[in-house]
Amino acid sequence: MLTGRDIIVFSDDWGRHPFSCQHIMAQFLPENRIIWVQTIGMRSPRFTLYDLRRSFQKLRSFIKPAAPSKPLPVNLTLLNPFMLPFGNPLVRGLNRYSVIRRVRNSLAQLRFRDPILLTTLPNAADYLGAFDEILSLFYCVDEFSQWPGVNRPLVELMERKLLQRVDLVVAVSDALCASKRPANGSGVRLLTHGVDAAHFGRAALVTANPGPVTALGDIPGPIIGYFGLFDQRSDQDLLEFLLKSRPDWSLVILGTAVAGYEKLSRYSNFFHREAVPYDELPEYVSYFSVCILPYVRTLLTDNINPLKLKEYLATGKPVVATAIPECRRYESVIRVADSHDEFLAAVIETLSEGCEKGAERKRAVVGDTWRDRAERLSRDIEERLADKKAKKFAGVREC
Repeated sequence: MLTGRDIIVFSDDWGRHPFSCQHIMAQFLPENRIIWVQTIGMRSPRFTLYDLRRSFQKLRSFIKPAAPSKPLPVNLTLLNPFMLPFGNPLVRGLNRYSVIRRVRNSLAQLRFRDPILLTTLPNAADYLGAFDEILSLFYCVDEFSQWPGVNRPLVELMERKLLQRVDLVVAVSDALCASKRPANGSGVRLLTHGVDAAHFGRAALVTANPGPVTALGDIPGPIIGYFGLFDQRSDQDLLEFLLKSRPDWSLVILGTAVAGYEKLSRYSNFFHREAVPYDELPEYVSYFSVCILPYVRTLLTDNINPLKLKEYLATGKPVVATAIPECRRYESVIRVADSHDEFLAAVIETLSEGCEKGAERKRAVVGDTWRDRAERLSRDIEERLADKKAKKFAGVREC
């Protein structure tokens, strides 16, 4: 595992929601120091309640950052440099000046030396080389150019620029590995998501010994459940088909809804609950009879590796998913459906099966802890650093 390193991270907001970069980097603390730069997203805000609320939160964080709900880990520093969400050259120049100035000031104050720069976002291409970093790393978790509402040509341009200059690329799916090759010829390392198996394994314990959480206790079973961000990737036609076909089932969506779900809310067996704290998720999932991944098949979803897939498996609960490539890896322990009819049939079969294969599902994610993933990333970083050092001493110019 890396120790004694100084790291700069460009990613989503720390603590806003559980995500892979935060899970992995948390494993590096406190043995390494991290400056975490909370940048804006790449999608232009729309006039929706969610986007307006999110824009206000970001604006407030620039002026007066809110105190974290939990104490920050030792050796973690959060930065909220002023940025604007539009991608014309003038705004990009302003953002670059603001971000570089803020980060450099923190580097000087904390006396960072030979930092490693890690980004999960293509827009960090504008900052590479500005901090005397000894290694730059693109941790690719999505096909960002396919996200609804983004400036696709701009995102593709920034990503090409990033791949031309970055030292190392790791990606969470085979599809991303195939399309995100860096210009230096070092290839792409596959780093699938990890899971906190002990945390999500509590769902089975709660099922056996119900605790104080009763938020889903008034919903009649069986509950067909999904937790996480509900957005344009969700196949609402499929969900409506399930609601209409089986009115005796309850369909529960647990999480922030970015996409409207008006046509689903017409059904009395549809229930939406807002996101709950990560610590409480296992208690809520304990009410699920079947966990579902109802993604619509697009170029975007064909590239994703759903973080919640392994979280579902760690609960031991049955899982039914649409046929996105990364779900195919686990066909031995989950059911994968190519059509609405197949999905309905798979849920029916899964309900009749119950949780008797729960132990097998849990075994499928043994060795996939976030600690395991951090150790793998550490090896990739150390190998690339050693390679750069060897080439430098050999007088070989890096591409």
